Amino acid sequence: MEGRNQVFQLLKPQCIALSQTALALNGTQGNLEDVTENLENLRQSLAKITSQPGALDTKLADYIFFPVSQVFKVSQKVSIRCLELSLQILAILVDEGWRQMLQPQLAAQIVILCTLLADGHPKGFSFSETTDELQTAAFWCLHHVFSAVSQSEEGKNILTNEANFPQLGQTISVLLDGINDSDSPGTQIAATSALQEFVENVASRDICAGFLPGIVSKLTKVLVPTAKKRRSPRVLIGGLDILTAILKRALCDEDKIRQMQGSHETSSIMDAKWKETAATQLKPALTSIMRLKAHNREDVKEAIMRLCLMLLDQCRKTLASCSTLAVETLVSLSACQPPESTIRIQTEILMNANSPMAEILQTTIYDWLRSLPTIMQGADDHAKVNMFQQISTAYSLLEITGAETGVLDRILASSLHESTVTLLQSPLERRERSTFVSPMHSLDYDLDMTTRSKGNTDFGPALVLHRGQESVMASIEQFTKLICRSSTSDAFVNELARSLQFSQDEAKLSTFWLLLVSVETLQRKDNLSDFLNIADDSKGFFNDYLEELYSLSLSILAENTSDEPNDSRLQALALRTLALKAQSVGKDFRYELIDALYPVLHTMATPNEWLQADSMTTLNVFTVECSYGSVQDLIVKNVDYLTNAVSLRLNAFDISPQAPQVLLMMVRLAGPSLLPYLEDTVESIFAALEDYHGYPLLVELLFKVLGVMAEEGVRAPQLTIKGAETAAKVRTLLKESWRPMTLDDLAGLVREWAASDIEELQPRERTQEPAPHRPWKKIAEVDDSDEEAHQSDEEEALGHQEQPMAVEEQLPPAPKTYNLLLKITELTQHFLPSASPSLRASLLSLIRTTVPAIAKHEDSFLPLINTLWPEIVSRLDDREPHIQATALELIGILCQYAGDFMRTRIQELWPIIVSTYRNIARDMAMESHARSVSTKEQTRQNKTNTALIPAGQGFLRAIKRMEAAPAEYFDTSTRIVWNSLIDMLTWIVRSVQLPPELFDDALEMLTPVLDRHEIRQALEEENADAVWLALLRSGAIHAPEHPIVPADSGWKYADIPG
Repeated sequence: MEGRNQVFQLLKPQCIALSQTALALNGTQGNLEDVTENLENLRQSLAKITSQPGALDTKLADYIFFPVSQVFKVSQKVSIRCLELSLQILAILVDEGWRQMLQPQLAAQIVILCTLLADGHPKGFSFSETTDELQTAAFWCLHHVFSAVSQSEEGKNILTNEANFPQLGQTISVLLDGINDSDSPGTQIAATSALQEFVENVASRDICAGFLPGIVSKLTKVLVPTAKKRRSPRVLIGGLDILTAILKRALCDEDKIRQMQGSHETSSIMDAKWKETAATQLKPALTSIMRLKAHNREDVKEAIMRLCLMLLDQCRKTLASCSTLAVETLVSLSACQPPESTIRIQTEILMNANSPMAEILQTTIYDWLRSLPTIMQGADDHAKVNMFQQISTAYSLLEITGAETGVLDRILASSLHESTVTLLQSPLERRERSTFVSPMHSLDYDLDMTTRSKGNTDFGPALVLHRGQESVMASIEQFTKLICRSSTSDAFVNELARSLQFSQDEAKLSTFWLLLVSVETLQRKDNLSDFLNIADDSKGFFNDYLEELYSLSLSILAENTSDEPNDSRLQALALRTLALKAQSVGKDFRYELIDALYPVLHTMATPNEWLQADSMTTLNVFTVECSYGSVQDLIVKNVDYLTNAVSLRLNAFDISPQAPQVLLMMVRLAGPSLLPYLEDTVESIFAALEDYHGYPLLVELLFKVLGVMAEEGVRAPQLTIKGAETAAKVRTLLKESWRPMTLDDLAGLVREWAASDIEELQPRERTQEPAPHRPWKKIAEVDDSDEEAHQSDEEEALGHQEQPMAVEEQLPPAPKTYNLLLKITELTQHFLPSASPSLRASLLSLIRTTVPAIAKHEDSFLPLINTLWPEIVSRLDDREPHIQATALELIGILCQYAGDFMRTRIQELWPIIVSTYRNIARDMAMESHARSVSTKEQTRQNKTNTALIPAGQGFLRAIKRMEAAPAEYFDTSTRIVWNSLIDMLTWIVRSVQLPPELFDDALEMLTPVLDRHEIRQALEEENADAVWLALLRSGAIHAPEHPIVPADSGWKYADIPG
């Protein structure tokens, strides 16, 4: 009571002031500004007071309403702002003061007043057009009036009696105009709230039926999505709820009415004819409104859901023609929702409670399947995904109803098959499939993907070749899995299995994929049933289908030997089938590796990156399921099967690249640990090379495999031979090398000469010799046996003299891997003269790879040099620059590892080296753009010049330009030959003891590149003074100044030429 008095004391002066200023408007002293100010103060005070619940009551509301009513009485004289504030105050009084105690007559008057003020062109006021603010205030006031009246039957009867129909019609029309025509979102929301309150809580069934056409017509304009005018989500939600409420009140089934009200409510308007007409006219409108299902707001979708659920639950008979539309919309809404969403749960509850929905669902699915081919031929991938999601959701809802789906499953199998074929027959797919790579290039790929795929047992999408397909194929796959998880999946899988026997090309690819997805789903279902100890009749079918796919997969991979292999996607599916078989049988799959491992390794040699990854994943699955430690262990433990298969093909006049490809994959995956098991296989390769040397491609393939074996073999830990380092050190000690004479050495030499001279000047003393042990003989009597004895004595003495320099420890016997590398390297001599440049280059690269490992066993390495040397030297005249460069590089490597053993060979080869240097130097000078003389003069000078370096500065400029920007001034062939030649000369100087004249030639040839640290260091280790002199002559350094000699000494220093 005390609080009420405080409110009254607060509002009393404001009400009196407002009443006085409003009454004053009837006279000549009225002031609109004072009225506006008093209304604003009163509204603010009421807003503050009503923040506390229950602060106003009916008596205070009556007291406050009096001054406000005075303003309404002079509404023709006040401004729009005054009327707006008055309506806001009236709304507060209705909502917080009168509430359900609002007098029905006053409510009717307020409805009339608000209708007049909310009209777009109000009549009887001082203004001709209303404002958004005034309309919004009027609509909110109507909302509160309808809310208050709804709690009183007398109030509802006064507003809805037949006499008030015209006025009620005008009010509804104004509300609909406010929703549809107003540009203000706030006004639209207020009008929507008022109309929703009236329809849901005030309007009777006859009123809803009477105004149904007009309301539905206006709301259709509001709810149909348009690009010109975007509605607020609150307006859309309110409009949908109004439509739901009015359809429910007007067209609800009679049995539902009796359940809700307990009595039959008669209607003078609605009969069977009227309901039929209404249903016919409503379907187009609802069809347009249902397009809102694509709205991005979840609350809007939920409003659509409420409308559809009402149509199916409350109006299933009266609006039977709209049931299919409602089901389609519900399915579409549920398709993009998670299982725990409200829309999905409510839809499932409805389907489970209404068994007649099954027929509608089946009809809906059939309709969608008929339209599916047209959608699949289009370019809209989003539409394809949506369609599959809708069909999938409808199928899952149909399963809830418990309907029989055997016939539908067969139709679905056919439709999914045709849809997949349509996707696979796109132009892009055919373009991707048409690419072909030769068997030789199939071996040239980087095995980094094996590292990336190590341990991975999950496959990627098999049929997706571009990103646009990924979502569509995923939708088809998910739908297939859903069908197979159902209890009636046998018909679906049987149809696919039957189609697989007669399909070809894309049809076979599609059926294979769908059947594989089905079998994989059945396997998981079977595993779950075993875990839960549930009887499942599909286990036998699963094994039959899997065996059929497994047999087909082995044949697909085995047939992949021709020049035009099978579709890579078909091979990918076959690999997945092999992996699924391994996962199904577990460790028992070891017995199947005899047939399965070889084709997987062959497929891994394909140039297709995706097939490589799938092959590696398949091997990982084999490794895990068969309980091997690693893929390397898998191959080594099954090496007998693999090598037998390779050898059989090599020995059976099979010239296809399959066997070399498999062998290459084995070696690359298993590494050096596999090589000891390949001795017989290498013999088969040698035999094949001897038999089929007339097939260049096969020879090249086989040597490619031998090269990979060499690459892996040189990394074998067995090749780390103890004692090889000791032998190398002994060779270094035995190497004779020129060293500059020091002053101490010179002094010692002078002393030796002096002692020798003194000894010659002294008289010779008689030397005592031991008595002979045999009698003297004449010269003629000396026989050959004495000479032989004398020669043996000399050799024995020489042996004793050289014995300390021999290597004390003998090298251990070479391991199997070493013998394998040695055989491979020796074999290259017969094929180095081949007409194939790629083969010649491959063989030289193979020798370059094996030399460092073979050099560790000197007893075998040095004879190997004798064997290969003529063929390597002959490659210096090769027409291909890169082969010539490789030969030069290989000679340098041989010098690096053989040392002084190469001295005689290098001396014999020296004229060719000098000639090669002159040719490449002349070519570089000719190619240089900065020549000091013309081309004709340069040629003439080169013909008459006998120096190693071409005359003039053009060659030196060319070297500087090549080092600065090699790609701009010289072609690739010139650069690689020059670099290989310089590297070879560097290794010769560093490893082989050259005679002084050859060292001078090497120094002259390397002088233009002495600025390279490694070259200068190698030369200085042999003769630093000569290097200094070369640098001085070339102008790279300056000569030191001559010491000053006294003028009277008569001495002078010799001039140094240069």
